[in-house]
Amino acid sequence: MKDFKKILKNSFIMSFFSVFFLCVVVYVNFITKSQIKNQNEKEKKIFLQQVVPDIIYNKYKAKKYLVKNKLLGDLKQHNLWLLFRNEIPKIAIIESTAPDGYSGSIYILVAAYLNGKIIGVRVLSHKETPGIGDKIEISISNWITKFKNLSVIDDQDNRVLLKKYGGKIDQFTGATITPQAVTNAVKRTVIFIRNIPFTIF
Repeated sequence: MKDFKKILKNSFIMSFFSVFFLCVVVYVNFITKSQIKNQNEKEKKIFLQQVVPDIIYNKYKAKKYLVKNKLLGDLKQHNLWLLFRNEIPKIAIIESTAPDGYSGSIYILVAAYLNGKIIGVRVLSHKETPGIGDKIEISISNWITKFKNLSVIDDQDNRVLLKKYGGKIDQFTGATITPQAVTNAVKRTVIFIRNIPFTIF
């Protein structure tokens, strides 16, 4: 009987500490998850200001949507901000994906007028090779700014392609796959933006 009580007591203590530490892990995960989400939102706001300067952004009324479309690189939901003037959408800012990066998916933010003229592009996150593929980051080089003021009319429009394919975008030394993946994603995304009046409205 004493052995049974001892086993029961030990089992209770072990169960108590297991539940306690599980609760601690869940709580810590919740806290850090919230902090990470808040940090990501702050970074996203900075990128929004980079792709559409305040001098332009403040002239419009912004509305946020969630959209799915294969032109955005996958069939996940993507954040879309539409900027309206007089209740008419004029500019789109949208998160998109280049699924064919050298080291995996590259997540980008593209801003363009609905006529297909690009305002700005930034890379949100990637896993490309440091020193080679990471030149897509604005903090590493100005390569990503080369898209500004280019336009995309349709899929046959070759301006937003690498120069080796007849476009206006340089690739950078030591990497072809990364800039090609980003360039192709930007072009697809702008085609989606041009179709917004027909698909959303």
